[in-house]
Amino acid sequence: MTINKSEIITSICQISSLYQLLDSKEQLGEPCLLLIHTDSSTVLGADDSEKAAVREFLAEAPFMSAIVSDSDADSELTDAADMFIRADEADEYVEKLFKDKTKKQIQEINACFTAARKAPAAKVLDIESRAFYRLMADKNGGNSNE
Repeated sequence: MTINKSEIITSICQISSLYQLLDSKEQLGEPCLLLIHTDSSTVLGADDSEKAAVREFLAEAPFMSAIVSDSDADSELTDAADMFIRADEADEYVEKLFKDKTKKQIQEINACFTAARKAPAAKVLDIESRAFYRLMADKNGGNSNE
């Protein structure tokens, strides 16, 4: 498994089982987006307990996760991650997603996305609203009135 980190994105390549992520948590850093490059032999885990552990890890992660593949990835993999991105579209997708945004803006957007995994819509809207006011306060040098 190869891990490449930047300030916002961590990319994982040459991974045979997503269960390997659990042993490498500290090496992932603090990304907003984890890109997991898979191939046709990549599996979620060796057995049901490993698969459940990976699902829980990704569902509780403070970052978004994406399966990146040249072909249609195994549905078990794509269901565990937040999104699926075709390999030939990954760079363009990431560029569009984070273009002209500061790290703080990206972190606020990321917080909304990760909350949307489990929180009710009203809670996600509250998180989004608070993030908006924090970002506006930063931009205007004022108080966010939270």
